[in-house]
Amino acid sequence: MNYNLSGRTVIITGITDSSSLALVIAKECKQLGANLICTGLGKTEFHKNLSEAGLSFLERTYSDFTKTVKSELGDDAITYPLDVTIQANIDAFADFLQSNKIKIHSFLHSIAMDKTIRQGKVKPIMTISREEFMDAMNVSAFSLLALTQSLYQRNLLVEGGSIVALSYLGAEKVVSHPYKNIGVAKSALERLVKEMAMELGKEKQIQVNAIRFSPYRASKAGSAIEGLEQAENSCEELSPLGNAKAKDLAEEVAYLFRPGNRITGEIRHVDGGYHIRG
Repeated sequence: MNYNLSGRTVIITGITDSSSLALVIAKECKQLGANLICTGLGKTEFHKNLSEAGLSFLERTYSDFTKTVKSELGDDAITYPLDVTIQANIDAFADFLQSNKIKIHSFLHSIAMDKTIRQGKVKPIMTISREEFMDAMNVSAFSLLALTQSLYQRNLLVEGGSIVALSYLGAEKVVSHPYKNIGVAKSALERLVKEMAMELGKEKQIQVNAIRFSPYRASKAGSAIEGLEQAENSCEELSPLGNAKAKDLAEEVAYLFRPGNRITGEIRHVDGGYHIRG
């Protein structure tokens, strides 16, 4: 079994800053020899009629992303601005890969958004609007399918490749801290993983899996979730092995990215065993 990723090209989505789980995963892949393509939210030609504040946010976000990638992963890591809510932007990214004759062996889906989480507070499910529900579903779940479709249609996914999406126990259960709307979206993400695993496996031997990770406050996304500090402490105490570390997650993703696997359609847990508790 080949445990290195030398000569393989990996897309990493979801890096925002140096605290991102996606960055830890990218570092692990790079250490194992992978060529990295990192996407981050940023201003593109497809963003129309945005306010000055909106444009400024996109520019600042992409600047932080590129600085992080270059300083942490090196100048050889390719960066590309990607807003997964805009299909034309997704297709332009795939066209960029095609025009540069870049084939993809693996990619990490580490993208989520929920407008019902604001300043550490989570809206009750009974107060969520149709727009808020659909926005979370679009970014956190459908984006996995949209990106895969665009790569697939251009024959950019290498046979025998691997796709991994990051999820959380809150996709299955009502957890101890409010996870609500984003939990519903993550549940849809996991269901997509299984359907995609069947279709892509049958046609191109491509593996599709999801990983549920321990509560993790160090990332920007984690720090915004109400009650996550208490959940992190509780899981550390109650899990058979204590909370998993970011490095544990990175090693599991790299394991699933390695060539020669026969693992697909799984919702794997990297949480110190917390999920086995009643």
